[in-house]
Amino acid sequence: MSSAPAIRQMLLFAGAVRATPLLKVAGRNVLDLPLTVDETVGQRWSAAHQQLSDHLGSTPDLGVLIDRHSPKPASMPSDRSSVEADDVAFLGTGGVLRAAASEREGLMLVATGGGVLTQSLPHLVDQLLGLDADVALLAEHDGRPTGIMLVSAEAMRSIPGSGYLDFKEQCLPKIAEHCRVRVAYTDRGSRASLPIRDREQYLEALGFVHEQAPFSIVERGAEVDTSARMREAVVLRGARVGAGAVVGRSVLGPGSVVTAGQVLTDRAVGSST
Repeated sequence: MSSAPAIRQMLLFAGAVRATPLLKVAGRNVLDLPLTVDETVGQRWSAAHQQLSDHLGSTPDLGVLIDRHSPKPASMPSDRSSVEADDVAFLGTGGVLRAAASEREGLMLVATGGGVLTQSLPHLVDQLLGLDADVALLAEHDGRPTGIMLVSAEAMRSIPGSGYLDFKEQCLPKIAEHCRVRVAYTDRGSRASLPIRDREQYLEALGFVHEQAPFSIVERGAEVDTSARMREAVVLRGARVGAGAVVGRSVLGPGSVVTAGQVLTDRAVGSST
């Protein structure tokens, strides 16, 4: 990498070969899950992208990578991002990144879109830039991967092999033979991001967003009786909650119904659940 590397691309992985139970209930892309009534996961990533652009003094292209069978995200600003469908089931993450780098130069910031950052993106990127590596990976202090990395397009194009290629297991060892691969760690006691793969993780991320204050999110288009009581609950549009019902630590997807007086806790409920 040059002494003045330029981040030209930011790519979010936001597809799933097989939808998780949470996404099956929600019936949407993970980027379209609400964090507040007015903000989705994808919109928070878009805001982070803007913060990074201001920090860098240039605006990396923002691309969203989804599997061909995954729902396209609807809440990402179309004038600021592009959605690229690749069949991850056949290419693997390594194959997808190699394809994404085929016509690009410079550095690519890659992140897992299904998550919420707990630190500013500019701060995390500065850590990765400080490694001066061809592939710079960010891990939590205990070694858990964050899904965030900074890679050179040139290194991605050098990935050998064909067909399905897993980036971590198949590609990284080969890249490390001729490129600089480094890892940065968060400070002990801190985390870089909170993944969103299931109901429990989604609620944990919401707790962070709401600063651990009691919360409930009722999306526009949902019907919730004024006498219903909710705590740590998400009611997506198309769901209904009846009079006197109690909903706690649960996610209600489109078509789900909580009847009058029903108590529902620790569940993710869809129309056919």
